[in-house]
Amino acid sequence: MVYLILKERQYDSIENSYDIVESSNDIDKINDKLRGHQLINDDKRVSYSIVRYESPLLLTEEVA
Repeated sequence: MVYLILKERQYDSIENSYDIVESSNDIDKINDKLRGHQLINDDKRVSYSIVRYESPLLLTEEVA
């Protein structure tokens, strides 16, 4: 399982943008990085959040 930090930027006239700024398999490490991003963020239109990502299941054989 991979944890991602998403950066969301809000705009007035267009849709919000989303960027992946960090990733890690360690939840403690990603929480520390999230706190760091939130600490240095001085833009009210930018927010950070953690998303858990699981890769899709790939079938190797046909299931009857």
